[in-house]
Formats: sequence, structure tokens, C-alpha cells
Amino acid sequence: MSYTIQIWEKPADWPWPTTKAEADAQYERAEAGPQVPMNPKFVAWAQAVEQRSPGFWDVYLGGPEMTDPTFGVGINTRASEWGPPFDDGWEQAVRLGLNLYDPQSGVHYLANGDAPEEPDLPVQRAARARKAGEDATAWAEYRRWAARGNPHALYALGRALRFGTMGQRRHFDLAAALQLMGAHDAETRKDAQAFFQRFPDEAKARIQVLMARLKSAPGEQLLQIIDNDRKAVDDAVARSEQMALYSRKRIEATDALEPAAAQGHEVAAFLHALDVVIGWEQPNFENARTWCQRAAEWDHEPAKRLLAVMHERGWGGTVDAQEAAKWNAAAQEQRQRAQKKQQAREEAESPGGLSLAPMSSASPGSHALAAAAPVAWTGNPLRDLPGWYAREGDPHAAFHLGTSDEHGRYGGPVNLAQARAWYAQAAEAGHADATYNLGTFIESGKGGPKDAQVAKALFMLANTRGTTMQVADLRIKPEEQSPVRALVAALREPGRLREVLQQRGLAAAVAAGGRAPAAAVGAVATAGLSASDWGRAGGAAPQPARPAPSAPRPAPGRTGTPRGDDDDEDEEADAGRGGSGARTGFSLHLGHVALVVGVANVLLLMAFFKPGTSFRMGMFGLGLVAAFGAWRTARDFDWSPLGRAVAALLAAIPLLGMAVCLGLLFKAARER
Repeated sequence: MSYTIQIWEKPADWPWPTTKAEADAQYERAEAGPQVPMNPKFVAWAQAVEQRSPGFWDVYLGGPEMTDPTFGVGINTRASEWGPPFDDGWEQAVRLGLNLYDPQSGVHYLANGDAPEEPDLPVQRAARARKAGEDATAWAEYRRWAARGNPHALYALGRALRFGTMGQRRHFDLAAALQLMGAHDAETRKDAQAFFQRFPDEAKARIQVLMARLKSAPGEQLLQIIDNDRKAVDDAVARSEQMALYSRKRIEATDALEPAAAQGHEVAAFLHALDVVIGWEQPNFENARTWCQRAAEWDHEPAKRLLAVMHERGWGGTVDAQEAAKWNAAAQEQRQRAQKKQQAREEAESPGGLSLAPMSSASPGSHALAAAAPVAWTGNPLRDLPGWYAREGDPHAAFHLGTSDEHGRYGGPVNLAQARAWYAQAAEAGHADATYNLGTFIESGKGGPKDAQVAKALFMLANTRGTTMQVADLRIKPEEQSPVRALVAALREPGRLREVLQQRGLAAAVAAGGRAPAAAVGAVATAGLSASDWGRAGGAAPQPARPAPSAPRPAPGRTGTPRGDDDDEDEEADAGRGGSGARTGFSLHLGHVALVVGVANVLLLMAFFKPGTSFRMGMFGLGLVAAFGAWRTARDFDWSPLGRAVAALLAAIPLLGMAVCLGLLFKAARER
């Protein structure tokens, strides 16, 4: 069976028809137009489609006697697959500014991409590609027709950005705006309105402004707005990453994560779960589980594994073994799908369909055996949750664990070797403060061997990454300049820092022989093992696609102390402080000076006792100085118990005097 398709060109001064009746009227008007020689565009179209789809189109070009203002061609519907050639014919007509008219179905395929009253016809190719799993083709087709205002394409783009389909990342504001613009029947209008009503009032106003921008943007400008708004969210996460690793702007870095996560950015939500635990003084495990749940529901595979651990360990809620098993199974299924897709891609690109990927050394049952192995935990989520992230490769979590092990925080012992290993991991990922702290460890020999040249190279690298250390403070000798700079070049190469330390014998020995069993279990727990073998075969920790944008603490100067997870005020006070050269277990800083001055002056005043108001005021003031010193020195948890006891005893002298003088001053004030 075959029938005729009519080709016609709309004069430039005619408006584009928006309904079938208008298109019919324009076609009849064009058909009744003056008899002129054949439109050269008709000839160009016929030659193109005959060459691309031989045997499908029945085209008779005739000769000079062809003077019809419309051009009729035959279409062979007996072919088994005549849809793609027809789509190609329409595409060629669009490029030439021609319209196709199917008299049998009464459908006009216009050169502006519209099919009046049949808007689903232009996107049939995209729908077929989507059904076949060709997401990239489907997305490109929907974009092409959305630029021409096709409501089905606009609605499809909105759904893709809402649910993260067709290989696209979610963007809820754009999804709501595009769905409202593209809703074309009762069902789609109901769905678009229901989704829009779920937004808070502030977000609704933002979406309406965005929708007005999209409606006023013609053609490609609409796609540019969509691309720019999506890129802005990705850029915000990237800026957060840069600020977290290389600058002092901790608050700005963390603030960029939550809005991006609220737009459906699954990586931002996953990383924000860590930030609400270790980024502030008051950890919020319930909030962490909420964000992790969202990232898991948005199909982020690491978030599924972490959510399983949260349910298993009871972080941020009750223990639920069934939920833990469900999310572990979901993560494993997603990982297997990704592996199969990767394998199929490799086989398609390899000669003879053979995969050239290296074979895994693990046996088929190794994953099951590793998953069944017992897992050690500290029982403290402030160590275990960052430990999970650190094993996933998160640099700020590794830095957090390094400061914890260095100072013995969160119920754990001081473990300088483990702290050195965590700093090395974070420094390898680009963490500026971890790079500096690792330099101080290698300079002083804390947690492992010393190496002055490597320490200077790390200080130089930390300086380029955003610390306040000045290169002039390093005192690099002329003969050291060349080897130190060579070390900097080697250390800054991606994934090479720990390899260089290993080659020079500077890697931390965290599994030293002869350690007591309890200490060994503690080291494993400190490493932060997660449930079910971290969801990885053989327990190997993968490298993340993106470093965590959790915010670091402000970086110190070269002559200051290593940076820990202290308060902002304390860090600002430390930032410009100088000190002694090589560091030992005791580091002199302002707190020590305040304590010594307070104690010494109180002892002098007591030795030359002169009662009176001035004496009482002096005692009170010096007591305040000593109180600050006691508070500041109390943060040095790497002191021995004897050292902490001596500091407490010395601090008690002026503190007691301060309390007595305060009572005397209050009594004198009442007597007046």
C-alpha cells in the first residue's frame, strides 16, 4: 500500500498555523497559488531523501513542465520499517523550510517543528529511543523539540530533571517550571500542579520567575537557560569543594551544599550528611540520616551503602536490620548493573567483542567471604561515621580522623602513627590543612621517621593550597632548592603522595607488630570499617569521583601548631601566631603563655601582699588571664596525664584567688 504526501512552502509573511484548521487553510491557499516553475527546494528535498532511503519514496521530478506550487510524492507503507525514513524526510524538510502534509491522516508536519493538534508526533523518535534505552539520543531529541516549543518535549524534559532519568541529574526548580509549561492534558496538568504544590512559598515564587524567563526565551535561548541553571548548581558544589580543600571559608563552603542538595543534587546531599555531623560543634545524626536517605532515593550508590550502615548501627534513628539489608541489596544491584554496562561498553569497543579490561584477582566467592568477616566498631558515631567516609576516600573525613587520633578525641587514645596515615590520605586528595599537618609530623618525627626535605616540600605544597605559611620561613638552603622543588612536583601529582612517602620510608606504621589485641581491634575500628565489607569486593576502598566539599578549618602559619577541629574564634586567634622551630609533644602557644604569666604574677602578689582594692582588682584580672590559659591548654589532649594534672594544679591557684577577690569586691560594693 502507498499513498501521497504533499510538500509545500509557507510564504515568509504568513504566520505559522497553530491549529489544524489554520494549517489546512494555508495549504489550500498555497495549492491555489500561481503556477510557477518547480520550487528548487522540492528538488533538493527529493534528491536527499531518495539517496538516504532508496526504495521508500516514490518521487517523480518530471521536467520544466512541473509548475505546481505543491509537490506530491508517494510513500511506500509496505516496507516493514517505514517510520525512520519518514522521520528523516521530515527532518530534511525542516532544514529546507518545507512543510509535509499527510492528507490521509490530516496531519501537517510544519517546518518549525510543530504538528498542530498532534504535538506527540514530533517526539516519537525520542520516545522510541527512550524505550530502547538510548538515553543520550532521547535527551537530545527532546531538547531539539523543546527549543521549538513542543509541549510534549518540555514536559518530558521536566520529568527527566525531576526523577533523574535519561542520564540527567535532578534539578527540582527547572523540573517544576518545565512540567507546568509542557502540561498538555488533564493528567499532565494534574501531575505538574501536584508537584508544584509540594514546594514552599519561597520556592514557588522562584519557580514562577524561572518559568517567566523560559517562556520569554525563544528557541536555543530556552535551552541555554536550562543549561546555565543546571551548571550553576554543579558549580556551587565544585566551589564548595575548592573552598573546603584550599581556603579558610568553612561556612561559605558548607552553605553551598544544602541549596544544591535541596535541588536534588545527590552528591551534595550525600556529602552534606557528613557535614552536619563533623562540620559543627553539635552533631546532628538525625539530619545526616535524612540527607543520606534523600541521596539514596536519588539513586546514589554510596549513599545506599551508608544508609544501610546507619540503619544497622542506629545512627540518627533506631536500629532496623531489614532496612539495612534492603539498602545493601539495592546498592549491590546498582553496582552490578553498572559493572555489566561497563563490561558491555568495553566489549563493544574491543576487537572481536573481547574485553581488554584487566581480570580481577579476586575469586568469585571472595566478596561473600569478606562481607561475612566480623566488623569492629568504636561505638562512637563521631569516629565511625567519618571513618566510613574516610574509607570511601573523603579527604575532610580523613583530616577529621587525623586530628582525632592526634589529640585522642572522642574517646579514643592518642595514635600519632594513625594520625599521620590519615593526614597523608587527606593530603593526597588535596586537603591544604592536612598537607601542612603532615609536614609538621614529618619535620618533627611524630608518628614515624623524620625527613627535613620532604617536610619543606609539604610546607611549600600546603602554601600553594591555601595555608598562611610563608615560603620564606622555610630557610631552604641553595643546595636544597632543586631536590625540594622536585619533591613538590612529585607530591602534587594525583595519587602519588603516599607512594613517595612509602619510597622514602616515611609511611606511618599503623599495623606495628607486637601490638596488643585490644589495640589492634581499636586500630581497625578507628579506620572506620562499614558494614557488609563497605559494599566493595575484598574490602577495597574505592576512590571517589569528586572529593568531599566538607569545609576544612582555617590553615595556620608555618610556625604555628597543626590545625585541628577547633572553634572558629580559636582558629582566628591562632592564625597569625608564631612559635618555636621544630615541634615536639609540647607546643608553646598563647594559652601556655597566659597560664604562666597568670600564675607567676599571682605568686609575686602573694609574696608582696598589700591588701586593698588595687590588689583585689589585680588578682581578679590575673585570674582571668590564667583562666584563659587553663581553657586553652586544656585542649592539648596529646599531653600526658601528669602534664594535664600539673596544668590543672597551677591553674587552680589564680582561679581560687580570682574567686576570693570577686567575693571581696562584691562585698565592698554592697557596703557602699
